[in-house]
Amino acid sequence: MTTVSASPPAVVHGVDVAAVAAAVAACPAVAGLVTGRPGGPATYLPGQQVGGVRIRPHRLEVAVRARWGVPAAEVAAQVRQALRTLAADRRVDVVIADLTDPPPAVAGPAEREAVECEH
Repeated sequence: MTTVSASPPAVVHGVDVAAVAAAVAACPAVAGLVTGRPGGPATYLPGQQVGGVRIRPHRLEVAVRARWGVPAAEVAAQVRQALRTLAADRRVDVVIADLTDPPPAVAGPAEREAVECEH
């Protein structure tokens, strides 16, 4: 039995937009895609918008929310690696539009001792 998808993949300039969004979101250094300011990267399709992804004839732009503590070069490398087959020989521009919050600070031994003495 063959299952037919309710809607065909959204392809812009020969690139599957949903596949690009999923590949970028799956990168360990990426917390998500970011639409950002008006005019920021987005792909508009019938009845939907894919924020954070803009596909042009010779360039693919993605805007991401990167995880705290990951160097920008590593974020870009992960995204470019994830898109190497999907980008179809386009230049991939990675915009780090936001960062996750830093992890909560962990009290050192001296700080823990001071808190314990107060009780």
